[in-house]
Amino acid sequence: MKSIVVTSGKGGVGKTTVTACLGRALAELGNRVVLMDADFGLNNLDVVLGLEGKVVYDIADVIENRCRVRQALVETRTRNLFLLPSSHGYLGDKVTSQNLRLVLNGLAVTFDYALVDCPAGIEAGFTRAVGACDGALVVTTPHISALRDANKVIALLLSYGKRPTLIVNRVRGDLLATAKIPSKDEIERILKIEVDGMIPETDGVYGFGNIPSKPFDLLARRIHLGAGEPLDLAADYRGLFGAIRRKFGKGGK
Repeated sequence: MKSIVVTSGKGGVGKTTVTACLGRALAELGNRVVLMDADFGLNNLDVVLGLEGKVVYDIADVIENRCRVRQALVETRTRNLFLLPSSHGYLGDKVTSQNLRLVLNGLAVTFDYALVDCPAGIEAGFTRAVGACDGALVVTTPHISALRDANKVIALLLSYGKRPTLIVNRVRGDLLATAKIPSKDEIERILKIEVDGMIPETDGVYGFGNIPSKPFDLLARRIHLGAGEPLDLAADYRGLFGAIRRKFGKGGK
């Protein structure tokens, strides 16, 4: 099983939604995928997945031996995609990299991928999740403050020997086409790392099931198969018809 921590330099960049959507896309490629919510302070992966009413046991119950890991798993509407919920109580220093790793080891016999949603920033929650996982994925937006924070996270991950996958989320195609936000190439120069996925802004789209799947399908193929390029979000906003779209709409497909 490949375990990947999903992190970000700052909150509010869509890290948890990216975790859910990428998990779904990997599962639709035929993989068995578990999403572990390791954000013990602001956990809401169950809410994003629409499963908050189905949680019986959580990761704290597993760590403290009140249930087996399989009993805590919640099946999603997507075949082969499961959630291991976070605890809503205070765990203090009971959660360590070592016991997170033990939980992941228990899942390894059943799953191909584990995506571990961890707290934003570089505090204790980040450190313990990174220490438990094999790989890392950093989510940012194309804004200078978010890119600056992402740069710090990337540098720290590289110092741990983990070269992360980089996802740029909430990208508006019209602003990308008119160079009002940094392009993929510019972001790569700023962060000195390759961009693996470009995810469009989805204003007015509510609910995990309604988020466009194509950018995540491309990202999943890139992660699982090592092939393909990120979606060109500016394509629909170039040329004459693109100028008309920029005038009457925003965002990307």
